Amino acid sequence: MYTTAELQALEALQRESTVSGLTEELNRSRSYVSELVGRMESKGLVHTTREGKRKQINRSDARAIELFERFVQQYTHIPFPELLGGATLRILYHLQSPATAPQLAKQVDVHRSTVHRSLSPLENRGMIYKTNGEYTLNDDFEELSTVAREFAHLRHRHRVEDHVESFTILWESLDEVLVQTRAEIEDDAFHLTGPELFQAYDLPLMARQRRYYLYSELVDDVSPAELCCHMLVIDDGPRSQSYCLLLISGTTIGRDELFGAAQKYDVVERASNLFEYLDTEGESRAERLPRWEEFRELADEYGVAV
Repeated sequence: MYTTAELQALEALQRESTVSGLTEELNRSRSYVSELVGRMESKGLVHTTREGKRKQINRSDARAIELFERFVQQYTHIPFPELLGGATLRILYHLQSPATAPQLAKQVDVHRSTVHRSLSPLENRGMIYKTNGEYTLNDDFEELSTVAREFAHLRHRHRVEDHVESFTILWESLDEVLVQTRAEIEDDAFHLTGPELFQAYDLPLMARQRRYYLYSELVDDVSPAELCCHMLVIDDGPRSQSYCLLLISGTTIGRDELFGAAQKYDVVERASNLFEYLDTEGESRAERLPRWEEFRELADEYGVAV
């Protein structure tokens, strides 16, 4: 997520500084610090302004940096930049509750040895303890997981801000984010989803000038199962759920595939309601689902067999 060098520079930036000042603080070369500041600015950690030939550097006012600074000030004897750099923040992101090394390795997509190597220094300092094979944050350091999540949120916001000025984050994970905006984003990592994507399945659904994108470098495109879950996140009203029902009926979405996606996007109950509705031909109808006769008429309109 962030390197040790970036966190060290963040720790050193107690107030507005310059490349020269930060070079002295970090005891590194000017060219190294200049490049480091450029990387930090590209990640939203700092912002810079020009005053003549001098470049003024200020920390971002993001909550992640505020929380990080709180730990740095409260525990001055703990070298947080060295402890949290590399994969550690990514692992801490998933340590909101006790978890084993294999669980964390799978969630972060790293080897188990990386989990042990990253968390061992924190365990040695009493910040983390292990019981029955599960890592748990000590009560005094529970908020480190929040720090990790806020840093991920900052990174997501900065990625989106590179393309649009106004947007809303609807859902996010460590490496992915679902956003709503009115502007078009032309970037391979931003995958069109939501109402507009339903047109690809001959199910035109108006989006009222809003566009939805999944930022992800992990997928090539949005699957029908993910599209259905995105719609349930975007809007779980009768109209949206009706189109999800059409998508399930008109494509080859498997139950396991949909429930796997639903777990990821935290819409398992709503996804279950959709299948139960189809299985019982509307006799089991959760709130905000259409009457079966209405849904049959919509399905006939689009030539979808139910």
